[in-house]
Amino acid sequence: MLVNYVHLLSYLKIKLIVVINLINKRKNKLQYNDTTYLGLFKTKGIKFYINWSLFWAFLITGSIGYFLWKTGDFSKQVNGIGFAINEPLIGASASIFGIVIASLTLTITLFHQSLLPIMLEKKLLHKFLFPFWKAVSLWGISILLCLLLIFCENAIILAPFTNYFTFLEIFIFLYSTFYTVSLTGLVIQLALQRAQMKD
Repeated sequence: MLVNYVHLLSYLKIKLIVVINLINKRKNKLQYNDTTYLGLFKTKGIKFYINWSLFWAFLITGSIGYFLWKTGDFSKQVNGIGFAINEPLIGASASIFGIVIASLTLTITLFHQSLLPIMLEKKLLHKFLFPFWKAVSLWGISILLCLLLIFCENAIILAPFTNYFTFLEIFIFLYSTFYTVSLTGLVIQLALQRAQMKD
């Protein structure tokens, strides 16, 4: 009888170890929510959005608005600027959109392969890759706003929104530009850290 209990306890112990290992594997396994924009945003937090790029974009956009307001016919000048900047900025935004995707590829190659599982487990990989998704999103919004400005120029029904789209485009373009500069700093940091590692 005692032998049966010992076997039963051994069996339960083995099963418990298997269950614990499965639970640990599930904890380390990447969930779908961890791969979404909002899931990655949670790893960075709102502080990630409040940075010097945002400050300078607000400051310069506000200064442009104040200058236009002080110099005369505000609405007419903003419309003229919106119609003048839409085509050059759509080309610039699309080009930088592609460059950011290329730099993401470069960044992924800079990661040391043996560290990737550990970085994934500690969510460091999320913190390094999310800025690229944010940058691509910002440039995508800039492209969309330029398209809306083109429609405002050619469609009477959208004309009243020209002022809003113009200032929003100026802000997003500046924010995206400053943010991409800071993203370049991240790639340089990764390259320097990778250079210190031995294979």
